[in-house]
This record gives sequence, C-alpha cells and structure tokens, in this order.
Amino acid sequence: MELGKKTTDPKLIWKAVLGKLQLQVTKSSFDTWLSSTSGHKLEGNSLIISVPNNFVAEMLDQRMYSIISLAVEQVLGRTTDIKFSVIVSDINSEKPIYNNHHPDETVSKVINKPAFYKKSWRTFQNFIVGDSNKLAHAASLSVAENPGSAYNPLFIYSGVGLGKTHLLTSIASFLNNSGSNAIYVTAEEFTNEYINSIRLAKTDHFRNKYRFIDALLIDDIQFLAGKEQTQEGFFHTFNSLITAGKQIVISSDRPAKEINPLHDRLVSRMLGGLIVDIQQPDLETKVAILKSKSESLNTNISGEILLYFAEQITSNIRALEGCINKIKAYSQLTNLSPDMSLAKSIVSEISPGLKNFVATKTSIIESVCSHFGLSSQMVLGNSRNSKCVMARQVYMYILREDLNLSLAEISENTGKRHSSIIYSCNQIINNLQSNSSLLDDVTSIRSNIKRKLSN
Repeated sequence: MELGKKTTDPKLIWKAVLGKLQLQVTKSSFDTWLSSTSGHKLEGNSLIISVPNNFVAEMLDQRMYSIISLAVEQVLGRTTDIKFSVIVSDINSEKPIYNNHHPDETVSKVINKPAFYKKSWRTFQNFIVGDSNKLAHAASLSVAENPGSAYNPLFIYSGVGLGKTHLLTSIASFLNNSGSNAIYVTAEEFTNEYINSIRLAKTDHFRNKYRFIDALLIDDIQFLAGKEQTQEGFFHTFNSLITAGKQIVISSDRPAKEINPLHDRLVSRMLGGLIVDIQQPDLETKVAILKSKSESLNTNISGEILLYFAEQITSNIRALEGCINKIKAYSQLTNLSPDMSLAKSIVSEISPGLKNFVATKTSIIESVCSHFGLSSQMVLGNSRNSKCVMARQVYMYILREDLNLSLAEISENTGKRHSSIIYSCNQIINNLQSNSSLLDDVTSIRSNIKRKLSN
C-alpha cells in the first residue's frame, strides 16, 4: 500500500506501514505485537501509535523500533520519530484519555526515542546482585563512577535475559544524571543509522553524534558479525572515543573471540579492557529478583509461589519477570488472589519443556535418536548430513533449555566447542516460531521424554 507524500491521516499511514511489516515479520510476531495497534496522530515529525498496553509499547520500542522506523520512512518518504502510547477513548467524549494523564504525560514520554529508550527504571538501585553477576555489577558501577579511567572498554557477555541490558542502561542513566553525555544503542540501531547516514549523505551528522560524547554503550555487538561496512564505521568510532579518553561499554551473547566473522582488529580492541560474564542466577538470587519485581508492581504474591517460579524457570531472568507480569494480569482480570494453581498454569505456558520432570542426558539422547532414527554416534559425531545436524542441534538445545546445563557441561557431553553450542541453540530458538516442522520435532521429543519419565 503506497501513499502520496501529502497524506496526513495517521490511520492510513499506519495501515500502509502494517502492510509492509506483515511481509517482514513472522505471523505470530505480527499477531502478537502489531495487529492490535493503530495510527493515532501525526504531529510534526512524530507519529503517535496507539497500543493496547504498556507491555506491547515496551516490546515494540525495544525489539522492533528499527524495522518499524524504516517502514514508516518508506511510506512517508522521510525519517519520523515514532511514539507508542496507551490511549483509551472516553465514551462520553471525543477526546482521548492518555493513560489517565494529560496528553503531554502519555506513556510515549517514558518510552520514546532517542537516548537509550528512556529506560530510567533500569538502574543500579533495582539491579539484584548475586554470585552470578556481582563482578559485572561492580565493574559497571566503577565505570559509571569513573568513566574513561576505570575499565575501558568494558565487555560484558552472557546468555539471553540475564541482565546485560540492565547494566548498560544503568550506566547510561547514571552518567546522564551526572551531567555526562552517554548514548545507549543496540548494534542493530547503530548499523541502521550508519547505513542511512551513507545513503542520505549524512555521514558528518553520524560522526558528530557518536564521536563527541562522553560514553558509548552498545548492546548485542554480535549483530555486527559479517557486516563489513558497519564494522569499519564502528572501528573508527571506537578508536576516536578511546583516544579521547571516553568510555566504551559493550555487551554480547558470547565472548568476543567467538563472534564470527568479526575483524581481528576489533576483537583485539575489545580484549584490551576488562571482560566479565554473567552466569545463570542461583535460586536465592532468582527469588530476590521475583520479590523485587512483585513489589515494584504492587502485587501481593506469596513466598511459596515466588519459590515455585524460581525453581521451575531456569531459562533466564526475563522469563522470571514474565511470570510476575502474567500472574498480576490474570489475577486482575479474574479478581482472584494469586494461588499455586494459577502459578502452575503460568509456568506451563511460559516454560512448556521438562521443568516438572527430573530429565537426564540419557533420556534426552535416547528420545532424540529415536525421533530422528539415528544412532547416538551419528548424533554426537561430526556428520554434516542435514538430519544429523538437525538432531545434534535439537539435542544441544534441549540440554541447554530444559536441563539448564552450562556450555562447559554440554561441551563435555557432546565434544563440541562453546561457539558451536551457542550457534546450534540460537538456530533452534530463531527457527522455532517460523518452522512448524521443527516445532513438531521438539514437541514430540519432549513428549517422549515425559512418557519415559512417567513410566
């Protein structure tokens, strides 16, 4: 759907944008995050999008802003600031109510661009420290208090949802509140800005934005792998800031040496500072995180339920917080107090794997081999046959996701390098939603394991 340049109807503009996005994202992502949105207002260079709740607003802003921004630019023919707002219509008035506040105080003010998504709620004060993350937390706090002189660059890596972004935005918030100019940006956004600056002949603007600041915090640097031109731009930005004594903080889902393909000179510079990792939190830390999240949402959840969530959810902190969000929403919708029955229902939705079973590596490999019709030697070997590769990746994914084994433990069991394990698990995670055959494979294997354990 293409619109004329003079079109100002926000509803028509957004319909055109949705038409483009529907071709670029998976059906489940579109149905979950975009189908319930609508164009509300075109105000100057800002397009306000109505969303059903704060959670959708946050997810669109955090995870899909870049692709949405590009689609809007294609429709309008210009770069436009996008704001996601919870807007409720008053049935007795034609004027909308902006989240029970004056329009100028709408939720878009909280999660609007730019600056690091305005994630001011992610601070050092609400970061729960445990044995799994205390070194990363201490290093981040030191960097915030002594930018450019403590550890430069600071490189933080961990699996998904363990607190990397929280630490980066905490540093950015601390620095900006102290009068410094810090920019938090994801590697994907950095890439899009860099490419657009070249395409629109605005390289000077890009250079001035990123080289005359006090600190650059770039999230998910692994996104730059294979992007030669952007790596070149980041390399020069990196050198300029370091030479000027400015702070750089980088996060990744893996060690710098395992990001392939990434220029050796970039890897060398990342290794020149302090490298810290964040491990899976222990039970006590998870309970503390859940308690903090529950209190921040003013939700009265018993310690028994919090402990149950902590014991059952072993994937990441984001999933833990999802339990609290869901149990609050369900209890509000049903006007019932949170109980263990509801907690178990939520866990089964969020974590449909083997969390309620004492699975073993033996039961998993047997079920994988049986499902794919392969021997354990073929699954654990080095064959590049497509069926063997798929079975091997599924096996490592289930070990990682359902047994919460460390990379070292999986490596010991499979003989594979950490980078291969991470790649295999990411392949399964990235393809589960869009590949129904793969989803059937994983579901069938998990069901077979449960049957074995139940007998």
